[in-house]
Amino acid sequence: MSYWKKIGFLASFSIPFLILSGFYVPEQPITFLSAPYAYLVIPVIDYLLGKDRNNVIKENFEELVNERYFDILVYAHVYIQYFLLGWGLYVLSSYDLSNHQIIGLIVSQGIYSGTIINVAHELGHRKSKWAQWHARVALVSVWYHHFTIEHNRGHHVRVATPEDPATSRYNETLYHFWWRSITGSFRSAWQIQTGLLQKEGKAVWSFKNSMLIGFLATPILFTVALLLVNYFSGSIVHGQFQFLFIQALVAILLLEAVNYIEHYGMLRQKLANGRYEKVNPLHSWNANHFFSNLILFNLQRHSDHHAYASRPYQVLRHFDESPQMPFGYPLMIIMSLFPPLWFKVMNQKLEKWKEGAADADFIQSVVRGYA
Repeated sequence: MSYWKKIGFLASFSIPFLILSGFYVPEQPITFLSAPYAYLVIPVIDYLLGKDRNNVIKENFEELVNERYFDILVYAHVYIQYFLLGWGLYVLSSYDLSNHQIIGLIVSQGIYSGTIINVAHELGHRKSKWAQWHARVALVSVWYHHFTIEHNRGHHVRVATPEDPATSRYNETLYHFWWRSITGSFRSAWQIQTGLLQKEGKAVWSFKNSMLIGFLATPILFTVALLLVNYFSGSIVHGQFQFLFIQALVAILLLEAVNYIEHYGMLRQKLANGRYEKVNPLHSWNANHFFSNLILFNLQRHSDHHAYASRPYQVLRHFDESPQMPFGYPLMIIMSLFPPLWFKVMNQKLEKWKEGAADADFIQSVVRGYA
C-alpha cells in the first residue's frame, strides 16, 4: 500500500471536520456543508482522482492486517460520534439558530451517523469482544442495534435470494425497498436472536436477548442526554428531541440506500436440491473509485467483503471481473432517488451481468481469482 493511500484514510474524518469548522469558522454558522460535500464534492473528487485497481501484495498482507493505525481510525469514529451528538445538543441549547440552521445541523449529523453504521459494520465483522462492543455502541446512537445480528447471520447467508430483505429486487424502487428492508431486517434479526436463545434454553423475554437490550438502549440514551442538557442549561429547547431522532432516521435511510445499490437485481441460481448456489464475487455491485473508498473504508470493494467477511478494510481487494457500478456510492445513492434514471442505467448493466452469472466457466475463473 502506498504512503498516500495509507494516510488517505484520514479523509474519513472530513465530514466531522466540516460539521465543526462550518459552525465556528464563518461569521454566521453554516450547518449544512456535509450534504453538498458528500453528494457533490466527493463525486467530483472521485472523477478527478479516478479509480484504484491496486491490491495489497501477499508479502505485506499480514503486516497491514496487524497495523494498529488502521484500527485506530475506525475506533476513533465511535467516540467522535458521541462527541458530536453531545456537541449538537449543546449548540441547540446555547445558540439562537434559525430553522434552516437547525435543519442543516440535523441533516449533517445524520449523514455522518450514516458513515458510523459503516464503522459498526466493519467492527461488527471482527471477532474480538472489544470490536463487537464498539459496534454495538455505535449502533445504539442510531437506534439500529439489531443491524449486526441480521447482517452477519442473515444477510451474509441469504444475500442475492428472495429470502433476503436487504437485497433489492429487479425494478424495485428505493422507496419501496426502504420499507421492505427496514421492517424485514428487524423481523429477521428478531427471529435469528430468539432462535439462538431457544437453542441455548434461555428465555426470549429477558436481558439475555440483545434485541431487547439494543431496542431499549437508544431511547434510554436519548432520554439521559436530554435530561443532562436540561440540568445544565435549565431547559430542553426546540430542536434537541428532533436532532437525536431525525439524525438516526437519516442514518438508517442512508444505510438502506447503500444496501439497495449493493446487490440490486442480483439473484443466485437455485439448485436441484432446493438450495441456492454458493455466494460468489458476481453477487455484489462494486465501485473502485479512489476517494469515496477512502471515506467509506473500502466498503465499495464489496465482492471481496462477501467472500471474506472478517477481512479488514485495508486489505480488501478489487477484481475487474466483479460487477462494477459506473460511479461511487455517493452518486449512485443520488441516482437511486430517481427510479427512471436508476432503472435506465442499472437494468442495462444487470442484463450484461446475467450473461456472466449463468456461465459456469466464467464463475469458476472469477472464484479462483478471489481464492
